[in-house]
Amino acid sequence: NMFPFEIKREVETDEKDELNQPVVDWQTVHECNGWLDLFSGSDEQQYQNSLLATSSHIFITEDTSFVIESTDRLYNPRTGIEYEITFVDDVMELGDHYEIYCKRWA
Repeated sequence: NMFPFEIKREVETDEKDELNQPVVDWQTVHECNGWLDLFSGSDEQQYQNSLLATSSHIFITEDTSFVIESTDRLYNPRTGIEYEITFVDDVMELGDHYEIYCKRWA
């Protein structure tokens, strides 16, 4: 069974701070279903970016209708836990599914 997750992105609000800079807020920009699993490191991933070494979880979704960026966050509405995305992989660039490496946001 797949579960619902939200992709959150920093979005500028209409407000300004005391330095007259736009105030940004993390807002849900996409909802998708997928699986989140604890990630166990392996040597076969060594060729990829060192960011994977800092990842704690992997999220897999078949929803490729929306471009997910490494600056986005993954939110699990069932637990209220947010994850910082470290690496987004469109596996073999087939557009079949995303493997999204992430770590729990402290």
